[in-house]
Parts: sequence; C-alpha cells; structure tokens
Amino acid sequence: MKKTVLLFNFDENRLPLVKRAVMPLKTGIKVVDKKDFNQVLGYLADVQGFQAIEGEATETFEDEMLIMAGFTRNDIDGLLRSLKKHNIRVDLKAIMTPTNSLWTCVQIHDAVKADHEEMHRNNS
Repeated sequence: MKKTVLLFNFDENRLPLVKRAVMPLKTGIKVVDKKDFNQVLGYLADVQGFQAIEGEATETFEDEMLIMAGFTRNDIDGLLRSLKKHNIRVDLKAIMTPTNSLWTCVQIHDAVKADHEEMHRNNS
C-alpha cells in the first residue's frame, strides 16, 4: 500500500498549509469530498480489494480530520514533526489499520472524536 494522507474538511486557508507540511515526506495526499464520506477508508486510500460504495454520503461531519494510511512509525513521527514545525494543529488524527480500513469516514470520525474527547477529559 502506498503512503497516503487522507484530509477531511480543511478549508481553502488551511489546506495549502497542511499540504505544504506533508509534501516533504513524499506521501500521497487525498482530499476527501463530503459526498464520499460514505466510502470506507481502504477504498479511499486505494488499497487493493476495496470497492466503491454506490451513492453519496447521507451523513457528514464538519471537523477537520487527518488519516494516515500505509505509514510506518517513522513516517508518523515525521508527519507529526512537520505539522508542529509548520504550526499546524489537527485535533482529529488517526492511523488506518486493517480493522478501521473497513469503516466509513463517518465511523472513523466518530471513533476518533470520542477518543479525543475522552483523552481531554482524563487530562483535565
């Protein structure tokens, strides 16, 4: 699987900044359109064997989210360093795994958001 960063809901001001932070890592970038939020991550990351789900998404979300597909531990560290160097904060970040590669964008968003909120409750 090719390394890819899936980007969700970045506006026209933040998207170029995130792309600039990702580009030196020689990683593919895919901006996911809301109409594709019903697709599973494996399909969006172009993983062999995944097929498109027919129709457009009926559920969406507004939060920015970044999903890393095909990343090694070093790749993850490099991306996080680059985002920090460029002063870009993205609260909802995740790694695509064999399990969540079967999840839709909305499902992964809901899980990552719940984890993020739980982490902040525990740190307060």
